[in-house]
Amino acid sequence: MKATPRVVICGGGVAALEALLALREMLVIPPHINLVAPNADFVYQPMAVAEPFGQAHSHVFELKAVAQELDAHIHPQELVGVEAEERCVELASGVRLEYDAAIIAVGAQRAAWLSGALHFGGAADTAAFAALLERLEQGRVARLAFAAPAGLSWTLPLYELALLTASRLAERGTAGVELTIVTPEREPLSIFGSTASAMLRGQLLDRGIRIRAEATAETLESGRLTLSSGETLEVDEAVALPRLEGPRVRGLPADDEGFIRVDEHCRVDGMEEVYAVGDGSSFPIKQGGIATQQADVAAECVVSQLGASGPLSVFEPTLRGMLLTGIAPGYLRSALGGSETKDGHVAANALWWPPTKIAGRYLGPYLAHLGTLGGRPSLEDRPPSARSREGSRKGHDEARELALTFALADARCEDYQSALSWLEVIERLDGILPADCLDKRDEWIALAGR
Repeated sequence: MKATPRVVICGGGVAALEALLALREMLVIPPHINLVAPNADFVYQPMAVAEPFGQAHSHVFELKAVAQELDAHIHPQELVGVEAEERCVELASGVRLEYDAAIIAVGAQRAAWLSGALHFGGAADTAAFAALLERLEQGRVARLAFAAPAGLSWTLPLYELALLTASRLAERGTAGVELTIVTPEREPLSIFGSTASAMLRGQLLDRGIRIRAEATAETLESGRLTLSSGETLEVDEAVALPRLEGPRVRGLPADDEGFIRVDEHCRVDGMEEVYAVGDGSSFPIKQGGIATQQADVAAECVVSQLGASGPLSVFEPTLRGMLLTGIAPGYLRSALGGSETKDGHVAANALWWPPTKIAGRYLGPYLAHLGTLGGRPSLEDRPPSARSREGSRKGHDEARELALTFALADARCEDYQSALSWLEVIERLDGILPADCLDKRDEWIALAGR
């Protein structure tokens, strides 16, 4: 392997951090890594759906601190273009960074598409959704639609918002609200298989949530939501997931939507040393766990390119999803393509460990432990429990109750560090913390002197 290879990672999100962690684990000779990111903080977005309900906070990590821990030089700028012949990337300031290998993880652009709707794209939109919940509880909104745009293949957050809203209204005794989901999917979450779709349909039916499948909202005017089929729904307000658009990076080949074209090694078409991963790539599924798998493949290819032995890795994705329901989370897993043709797995127990929302080989354990790299376990798939769903749910509830009991006991003994560790157990079990636990965590952090 050549001495001190130069690697540039462009992006400040999930795929970029996974690539950085993977390279630090894989490369024997530590490379000089430049991390180009326009954002100062990495926001763990998947928990944003639970924040308006007081069940979670979106964790924020300072990129400068992460880069320092992982020995990367950070450039707080935006990527402008890639010069393949000169093997360098150009930043907004005009600075050019040379590379032996480059991983482009700039993500996709989020765009509003349904005029008049509340577009929910993550942590920045939680306050607006919380205000919508107040209007629902005050009786000012009686008919609410949740809409997914055409072309978006990751609709799980939309179902979470609908299920959590239904649970909130039931808890507050708010009756008479009609909730409807409009999705272009043939079946809800059909990407996970028929078992997952049947499970989700049952949950929606139990909560009184209607679904309009194989349909796309087109206009929202004067209390009418017009669908692509010509059908109209009477609604007071609507919530929509944003439409994703490609980053269109100068110097990189893109499809008609602006997404960077890549091959089965996540290498940019026609470019030997440049890889593209995450939402900005042309792979149609835009999901955090998928982005980390692309980043791992790209990192392994970079390691091979820089002189390590072994064949080039091929991207063979496995989709993992934790579904927040307002009661206990559901875990979904499905192999995409390849030789496996059987239906995916649906379980009440965690199908991977640690059971983080974004199931990344390195990023999941890193965020779960927030420590140094050495000795941290990697992502591990687990089989579905042999017990019935009801039995798994009972065991899940018992584990949560036991963890809370230990947390309260430790707090009474003023062992706040241990008490906070038990709250982490609850968060891993449920994916979220109940509002009363969030208050306890803030109080115990202050008392622990953090």
